[in-house]
Amino acid sequence: MAISYSIMQASHDFSFDQEQILLFLRQTISIKKGVILMGVVTIERWIKHLGWLYEDLISHGIIPDLPLTELYNGRDWLSLKKPADGLELSFWAETRRFERLFITLRSTVEGTTEYKGELPKPFALLASKSEVRAAFGMPMESQGLTKLPLDTVLGGFDTYSLDQINFPNLKVSFQYTLSMQIKTLVFSLINRGHP
Repeated sequence: MAISYSIMQASHDFSFDQEQILLFLRQTISIKKGVILMGVVTIERWIKHLGWLYEDLISHGIIPDLPLTELYNGRDWLSLKKPADGLELSFWAETRRFERLFITLRSTVEGTTEYKGELPKPFALLASKSEVRAAFGMPMESQGLTKLPLDTVLGGFDTYSLDQINFPNLKVSFQYTLSMQIKTLVFSLINRGHP
């Protein structure tokens, strides 16, 4: 027995049958060993909606209605932490504008979770700095070994502008481990209008 659902929006009537709903759910989330994973469709939606305000993202169903938190009082950034393992959405505190999406693929700090879901192409196909350079060419910005607080060392990063027709004002940074494997993908705005 097929189940169908209808959604009225403005003057448009959208109808979905059970198979369409299940396909959508498979594309947006998956469950592996009891952990909810975001899918390619969700990650792409978040990337495309960088620059939107927190309240607008919630009202349009782009992000879950979870509270923003700050690491410490007076910080310039607020975070929507762990909508799924390895994911963090970062908002400029003053405007509550969504400006950065962190996808942690390899944890190098205790307590950090890794994202195990699917990534959009071409990011799903890349694992190392050499593969990133082969796919994207020379970066617009690059840095070698970087020391961070708590005696953490990164293998550096490469930053590339995304296709400015489909992703205007967006860039991606690949942060590397010491062995030059991709540690974290950071999607962010190129021009933020603040430091």
